[in-house]
Amino acid sequence: MIKTKAWFRLTLILSLIMGMSLVLAACGDPTPTTAPTTTTTTAKTTTAAAATTSSATTAAAATTAGATTTAASATTAASAAPSGTLTIALAFDLQGLDPVMTYSLNNGRWQQNVFSTLIYRNTDLKIVEGAGLATSWKYVDDKTLTMQLRKGVKFHDGEDFNADAVVFTFTRLLDPANKSPQRFNYTSIDHVDKVDDYNVKFIFKDVDPVMIVKLAGYGAAIVPPKFVQEKGNDFVNQTNIPGTGPFKIVEYKKDNSLTLEAFDGYFGDQKPKLKKIVYRIIPDEATRLAEFLSGGVDILTVTPSQSDSAKAAKGRKVQVVGVPTVSGIRLDTSKPPTDNLKIRQAIAASIDTNTIVGSLLNGYAIPMAIWQSPFSFGYDDSLKPYGFDLNKAKQLVADSGVPNPKIVYNYIAQSAQDKEIGLAVKSMIEKSGIQVELKPKEQATFYDDYRAGKLDNAVPFGWGGWTLDADNTYYSLYYTKESYNPAYTNPQVDNLLTAQRSTTDQTKRKEAFTQINKLIYADYPDVMLYQQQYLWGITDRVKDFTPPPDERLWLLNVSVTDNK
Repeated sequence: MIKTKAWFRLTLILSLIMGMSLVLAACGDPTPTTAPTTTTTTAKTTTAAAATTSSATTAAAATTAGATTTAASATTAASAAPSGTLTIALAFDLQGLDPVMTYSLNNGRWQQNVFSTLIYRNTDLKIVEGAGLATSWKYVDDKTLTMQLRKGVKFHDGEDFNADAVVFTFTRLLDPANKSPQRFNYTSIDHVDKVDDYNVKFIFKDVDPVMIVKLAGYGAAIVPPKFVQEKGNDFVNQTNIPGTGPFKIVEYKKDNSLTLEAFDGYFGDQKPKLKKIVYRIIPDEATRLAEFLSGGVDILTVTPSQSDSAKAAKGRKVQVVGVPTVSGIRLDTSKPPTDNLKIRQAIAASIDTNTIVGSLLNGYAIPMAIWQSPFSFGYDDSLKPYGFDLNKAKQLVADSGVPNPKIVYNYIAQSAQDKEIGLAVKSMIEKSGIQVELKPKEQATFYDDYRAGKLDNAVPFGWGGWTLDADNTYYSLYYTKESYNPAYTNPQVDNLLTAQRSTTDQTKRKEAFTQINKLIYADYPDVMLYQQQYLWGITDRVKDFTPPPDERLWLLNVSVTDNK
């Protein structure tokens, strides 16, 4: 638990830092003597105009100390029984139901409503103390964190939530045999001890300055040990798995739909207003829009090219939200010819990002230089996008020593926008003298194949960085042989990433990220394109829906005006 004096000290430090930086970042006491400072970055939902500034404000340590509400009691308890059905369109099928085995933003659109975490982060991206399954927490020292757990909580199957569930969840997450794609975020944890039924102790191998935020994230969703052990990993990933959230899984039909229903045993003061939520899996962009316009879907994200049609439709609106997600092209530094630095530099110089943003995305994006957006700690506004220079690109190809270079560019076959951008990128790169083959891949295996190094030279990629801290992004994308880094290696980057993980001094961490940014920028393992803006289509029957910047939809307070 953050005490008043510590909070005052942190607030004073932040006030001093605000005057020195255009981009506010998570900062803590530069010389901590006891516990790591909780650091959380806050971001505001933006309009299209507001989201185009690179001075998007972030705030550190947004823990709401002494909060008297829970995640479920932000408003007064609903007196009426839940009613109505909300329908949300997903572009892709679920990776699975098991939170330990998933990592995509697509899954984030439903998981928080089914599973609870020890720490709760709200739709303003602020940590709300006492609002999750842990009612309080305290660092005993840099490597020991104690937590008091909420009593009287039940999983959807009736199993009790207690310390056994917490120990089981993290033991399972950290077991290498389970091959969790979220494991890399939590490897600083050595183990979790049960103190008694409603108290646990986290023992860390290493200092982790971002752990409190991580405990509000994807891999930290608490699951019922008896159910999982009885049913097995395959069943809970493909059929059903209970959580403690306001909605429970009723049915999952692969490649078709996920149906949730209000859970009348939810622990929060506020109960769900909706009786049912249906996630329809609709890969085709034109079909998704048609369903939205005809009333078959209440909420979806529309592409920039669809925005005018959606806005013009009666009873429909489009809400623009600036998000931390950055999109770019990953270049495989182990496969020829992208193993050649000059070829990678030539690719970067040949791509006109401003044209892509203006013509293909209707201006709903911001050109970026690195995988971090202004939302995140570690962002560096001194680095500018590489810039379009065709003459320079041609000269780099000539100087590379690679005769008749050719690259293969993969993209998700089911995404019309990915194909459209791929065609534009192909046209641009080929003007430099590099031949480009476009090779579509199936969405179902795209990212697993990427992680395994099975894709080709150039891969379009987006990264949300849900912790809003560069550690999450850079460790996974650039540390040698980490989860989402099949090829790139730089010992200096590895050493700096390790160093920043070993301290809670935010000044030292920021210095490390400044060096990391410059090293990566000079190596060209990626061509960064833009920071995304999401366009949420919403029907008028939907009330009290707030699209969050991190895409983790929280639907407890949402209602609909009829009982369709």
